[in-house]
Amino acid sequence: MPAPYPWLSQTWTRLLAMRQRLPHAVLLAGPQGVGKLELAKGWAQSLLCEQPRPDNEACGECEGCHWFAAGTHPDFMHLTLLEKETKEGEVRQATEISVEQARQAVDFVQLSTYRAGSRLVLVEPAEALNTASANALLKVLEEPPINTVFILVSHQPRQLLPTILSRCHKLEIGLPDQASMQTWLRQNGLDEQALAWGSGAPLAALEAREEGELEIRAEMLGALGKAESLDCVALAETWNKRLPARVWHRASYKWLLDLLACRLGGKAGFNPDYAAALAKLAKRVNVANLLDFIRRESEAGRWVDHPLNRQMAMEAWLIEYSRIFEGAGK
Repeated sequence: MPAPYPWLSQTWTRLLAMRQRLPHAVLLAGPQGVGKLELAKGWAQSLLCEQPRPDNEACGECEGCHWFAAGTHPDFMHLTLLEKETKEGEVRQATEISVEQARQAVDFVQLSTYRAGSRLVLVEPAEALNTASANALLKVLEEPPINTVFILVSHQPRQLLPTILSRCHKLEIGLPDQASMQTWLRQNGLDEQALAWGSGAPLAALEAREEGELEIRAEMLGALGKAESLDCVALAETWNKRLPARVWHRASYKWLLDLLACRLGGKAGFNPDYAAALAKLAKRVNVANLLDFIRRESEAGRWVDHPLNRQMAMEAWLIEYSRIFEGAGK
């Protein structure tokens, strides 16, 4: 089983080489959308493989590999965000890894291994550990049972407790260079604009395309580029019927960030294909108002899925957007 993606081959080789002298905890840190989780799972399977190949890759054929592929390996635990039901009866993903989950992992590693090999706990995203759950894991990270390996995956490692960081062997995984993923981009029907929209992370670009986000983006930005002729009421009604809340928020927020970059003399990072429209608008924008708008939009991302009157929220957003320009909107 080779590296999950071509740009991860170097890190994959380093991980495989650790089999002979395993650290008790490894932290895979880097931006979201570069394949860290797939890398962690692939490495976990190689460590649990009972007939590894000469290069330490998993064979894919032994009983351990079959169990891992089925998600039933008795010596593997995946600690992640769970879905829970809200008071309104909606099912949503939790925002934290609970202390109860952490305690289950602690109990798990105290048991004897089922296959007389390694026992693995994958924690992702590791920054979702709250203070209580992080402290619950800290004891076993300080004095791990024999043959136990913790694999932590983090998009924001600075949010981890220093005591957690200090006990991990850290591997940084940055954004891939263009050369290492050109073939992959072509095979998946992605171009430079899609990559820019995904902040340079190829899997984020792929997800955006598969979820129809790139088409929605084009519809939204075509309207936002014409701030002088916005019909806030009609547009909010149309968007409310057609756009998922998260996609609407992500597209509008990235547009504001590009607008700020152009106003400050930089270039559009997320929407380079709208550079001309952004540059034109940037000349008329009030910087103080734009900065305040961006700050509040960042905070609004926490409640964008709340069951409020979304059409009114969109209308209010459009009205405020038009006000950051001089003489635009209606």
